[in-house]
Amino acid sequence: GAYYLISRSLGPEFGGAIGLIFAFANAVAVAMYVVGFAETVVELLKEHSILMIDEINDIRIIGAITVVILLGISVAGMEWEAKAQIVLLVILLLAIADFVIGTFIPLESKKPKAEIFNENFGPDFREEETFFSVFAIFFPAATGILAGANISGDLADPQSAIPKGTLLAILITTMVYIGIAVSVGSCVVRDATGNINDTIVTELTNCTSAACKLNFDFSSCESNPCSYGLMNNFQVMSIVSGFAPLISAGIFSATLSSALASLVSAPKIFQALCKDNIYPAFQMFAKGYGKNNEPLRGYILTFLIALGFILIAELNVIAPIISNFFLASYALINFSVFHASLAKSPGDFTFLDSFVNMYYNMWISLIGAILCCIVMFVINWWAALLTYVIVLGLYIYVTYKKPDVNWGSSTQALTYLNALQHSIRLSGVEDHVKNFRPQCLVMTGAPNSRPALLHLVHDFTKNVGLMICGHVHMGPRRQAMKEMSIDQARYQRWLIKNKMKAFYAPVHADDLREGVQYLMQC
Repeated sequence: GAYYLISRSLGPEFGGAIGLIFAFANAVAVAMYVVGFAETVVELLKEHSILMIDEINDIRIIGAITVVILLGISVAGMEWEAKAQIVLLVILLLAIADFVIGTFIPLESKKPKAEIFNENFGPDFREEETFFSVFAIFFPAATGILAGANISGDLADPQSAIPKGTLLAILITTMVYIGIAVSVGSCVVRDATGNINDTIVTELTNCTSAACKLNFDFSSCESNPCSYGLMNNFQVMSIVSGFAPLISAGIFSATLSSALASLVSAPKIFQALCKDNIYPAFQMFAKGYGKNNEPLRGYILTFLIALGFILIAELNVIAPIISNFFLASYALINFSVFHASLAKSPGDFTFLDSFVNMYYNMWISLIGAILCCIVMFVINWWAALLTYVIVLGLYIYVTYKKPDVNWGSSTQALTYLNALQHSIRLSGVEDHVKNFRPQCLVMTGAPNSRPALLHLVHDFTKNVGLMICGHVHMGPRRQAMKEMSIDQARYQRWLIKNKMKAFYAPVHADDLREGVQYLMQC
């Protein structure tokens, strides 16, 4: 998924940092969806006056029970999770259809009105709310776009399924979100008393509000907050729909489906991270169980994290937290794509040739990364700063530990590309005192056998000149070539470890004089 994309593109330093944050964000997302489900249940209990303790504690109790049940479904395996998702999807589709039908049922008070739509079309932020504070709460609704990528290992043809499925999902959900917003905004005023008898008795000359134009008197809402309307009642979709209980079932389906997807994604991302052994302390979570290599230990850890955030029991508190982490993930995903394009890495974009090559532009990816960073600070500057500090800390840790992996990152590809381009430019530069640097061929043989000679030449080059450690291999050609292959990697590592900025250059020759002549010609 996203972890694999970033780690294999930008290397283990960024990949390890974002993998940990992305797994944590998905774990917290479980809590957000479960709390959303629990809030709806508590609203229904409140309507019938059957609360167990109080609203907050009831959300905690219902949320804890729900996440335990979801854990059981997840642990049962992907087959059960897939079956549960299909059932939940059917319920969700029925709920959406019920809402659409409800907006056109010939009941005068529920039919869409142009006056209501025009009044609701503009912004009306209240108290201390702003566009970005509301955006932070809404944003998690759009974080499911990586659900397919997160379970890429379970897909038959991920190269085709992920781009097509993701883009189709974005298109459908965008249309549904906009359609619901327009429909509700055309049927429900912002403030209402809930009393159908609050009608205008005498004709008013300065009637400007939509409610007033429709002959309703909700003027009391200006002095005392009302309990109904778009701004006050979370159950407006149920009111507009044809059959209210089906809307509640749809909310249950949407929240539980998303919670289940996050509960499956988080452990798999974390398991992939642990398998790479970037953080040795988490190695125990790399172990899988069963034929599908299920990360049972990761499920337990995700469950505990989710349970901890469920105890907060405030949806509007949890949502901005995960918005921040997801934005950081998306920023690095966009930057990974841009960086790989810039490095012109072969194989990184094989899917583009057949799918979206004609529409792709690497600068769009860079703009996307910058926008994510900006929005993070606009939503919550201190949380964004904290996220960057965490990413930087994890980056420094992995850089210091230097994990033994060879992923061929785009960072290495870009380094090679820059070195090649600069070498070509230098080939046409004439000698001058300002660009002179000492270039020394040192016949060290095995570099670790003559360290004093290396230090002497190092005093000449001072890390700004070129030093080549020549080593002539003599004897049978086949044996010498095998030794050269082994020595090339071993002695180059030795030079790096001893902080010698030099190249190891082995050659094969029949005698030492001939070998030195070969090295002089290179």
